[in-house]
Amino acid sequence: RRRWKRCKPFCLRWRGILEGLGLQHSTWERSIQPPKGVSERRSMTSAFERQRAAVEDRLNLIVNGTGAVATTAASALNGAIPEIALNVDGAPEVPLSNDDKSLVEHALCRILYHLVDAAGEARIPCMKFNSGAEPALPRLLDLSLFISEQGICDHGVIFTVLEQLVEACTISDCEQVFTWVEGERTRLSVDNLWRRGKLVMLRTCNELLRRLSKTHDTVLRGRVLLLLSSLYPLSERSALNLAGSYNRSNTTELDDLSLPPSGAEQLGTTIDAMDTDSGSGAAMVDTVFYRTFWSLQLFFQQPPTTLSIVGGWDAFYAGLQVVLDNFEMHRLDPQSAACRTTTREAEALGTKYLTAAPLLQLQLRDPSFRRHFLLQCAILLGFCTNPPPSAAGALVINKEEMAAIQKRVISQLSVTPPHGADFAAAVSHLLLREQGWTVWKQNNCKDFERAAAPAPAPVAPAPAMRRRPRPGAAQPAVPPEKRVKLGNLELDRLWNLSMDNTSALGDKKGKTTPSLPDFLQPVIDDMDPTAEIEEYYKSKNDKVFTWKALRLIAKENLGAFSRLGTEDMEAVIPGLLGVEAPGKAAADAKAATTAATTAAAAATAEKTLPTAVESAPASTSAGGDKAKTSGEGAPIVGATEEGKTVEVDNAK
Repeated sequence: RRRWKRCKPFCLRWRGILEGLGLQHSTWERSIQPPKGVSERRSMTSAFERQRAAVEDRLNLIVNGTGAVATTAASALNGAIPEIALNVDGAPEVPLSNDDKSLVEHALCRILYHLVDAAGEARIPCMKFNSGAEPALPRLLDLSLFISEQGICDHGVIFTVLEQLVEACTISDCEQVFTWVEGERTRLSVDNLWRRGKLVMLRTCNELLRRLSKTHDTVLRGRVLLLLSSLYPLSERSALNLAGSYNRSNTTELDDLSLPPSGAEQLGTTIDAMDTDSGSGAAMVDTVFYRTFWSLQLFFQQPPTTLSIVGGWDAFYAGLQVVLDNFEMHRLDPQSAACRTTTREAEALGTKYLTAAPLLQLQLRDPSFRRHFLLQCAILLGFCTNPPPSAAGALVINKEEMAAIQKRVISQLSVTPPHGADFAAAVSHLLLREQGWTVWKQNNCKDFERAAAPAPAPVAPAPAMRRRPRPGAAQPAVPPEKRVKLGNLELDRLWNLSMDNTSALGDKKGKTTPSLPDFLQPVIDDMDPTAEIEEYYKSKNDKVFTWKALRLIAKENLGAFSRLGTEDMEAVIPGLLGVEAPGKAAADAKAATTAATTAAAAATAEKTLPTAVESAPASTSAGGDKAKTSGEGAPIVGATEEGKTVEVDNAK
């Protein structure tokens, strides 16, 4: 009984798959009959079938309906079975058990097989088959993605449905399936879905790549590889060729030119005829050149093996010299029809050219053919420039010859139309980047992602510059974080004097008028000579201060107010306040000292002046002219002993 309990979900799942494929399963039914002694098995199986049928009917309504799948699924699946109870967003209110999730997955797979079978019978592409108003399979994929995201079934069910759909579809249908996958790439790469389905997705893409042709389905192969590169991280080791393996299955078969004489003559006649028809300037092709040209593909197929043997590099160098000489001798005309025609070169990237001898003459005139060959040469020479460590010691290469031949290859790429210079520059840039990838592989493919740098510590804001409040000005009572800014400092201060207007009306502190001595004290302080305050910065030159001072003085003393119209504020305020002006005592002492000095000098002059006048000679010249005196108040002019003239005030 325990073994049967473990095997039941697997057996019932495959039973549904066989039913979806329309196979007879009578033997299968007999093989899953319950063992003897388990009478309740039949009733349990019928209950499972009833629940599966109920869920399948609800899913069919969503797939064949219209409107948004998410909205329809949230309402249709709610209550399909008692265990499924969904909220408004479509997520289960109570997590479902594994058996319930397997039941929903089983119903999805049955619907998928029925739709694929119906599309095949109707001979309509799967992704365009309409069983209702809209294509059914795109809605089924949307439904699978929605219920995987919401947890109604296992998170990896969407990848299981994609795998089964790709296995049942043709190559053309797979292109449309991958169009849907590319559109939902962001939702598929969500962590909870991708962790459960990344291996299934890798297996699905690898199986599809094995089915695709390397020459005819190059676009779809590229889309699959681009999808894998976008879903998987860059350092995913499953996508790296760490061993350095080469595609040795891509062989080149040459024509057998060892013909009897009649056959050789016929081949030579054919080549000569093509040379004649091609006109002047066409490349000359003979049997030797044909073998030399196509034999270089062996070096491109497995470089380490061919270049490590003695004489391998010499053979490659000699053959490539012959081909490049031919290209330089017969250059392509950029104005020719073949060079001007660019017929979607992107679709020709996977072209495998024929190796028939008569075709080589025309192939050499094709710019795309030349570009493919020169690109192969550039890649091989890039490998020789920076080989992996496993092959570096075995290669026998002449470095000087390699550098010279590499320049010739890039030069030929630049002159091959169309847009040869741009293409050559792009190839050189890619080969330079390839060296970085080679070094990355040599270092064991370290992860490119790095841990996020710690966030820098928050920088403390610079201390705000505070303006010194004016004397007597009421300061705001509102905290700084709650203050209202009106764009003007004075208005800001007035507005924030109190928390609200009601309290401002009853605030006596805000209505207090400063006293006259307190308000005019800055003027007294500015007069102190020891403060050494410049005239420009004194309070009396502040217009707002002067206006307020005038209002206060007018209330206290009109006489002082009238004097301020003609006198300086510093001369009026000390007397108004009844204080002595700072520095006045020192000024008075200095003035007294100056007056005493002047009086002493005058007294000395009075004593010495009569003596000087009496002793002066009567005349100042040899002619005996007497000294002249002017009227009263005029100075007396006399001569000193040294003969100099002096003027003496008559009053003195």
